[in-house]
Amino acid sequence: MDPLQKLQAIFREFFDDPALTIAPETAPETLPGWDSVAQIQIVLAVEEAFDMRFTTDQVARLHSVGDILRILADLA
Repeated sequence: MDPLQKLQAIFREFFDDPALTIAPETAPETLPGWDSVAQIQIVLAVEEAFDMRFTTDQVARLHSVGDILRILADLA
């Protein structure tokens, strides 16, 4: 499963929407319910699913799905 598909599964589960489709452009402004609390929970879910840890600086730079994908690519 590629990283975007894996992230989509995380977002679908978190937002309880099996039809949710995300793209690199998906951001808190474009996805209702993606607030600061959701951001923390998404970060934790991504860390668990990808068996990694974001640094504080990385978390501060997360403003979209694309940002998450770029960090994951840098770790690969």
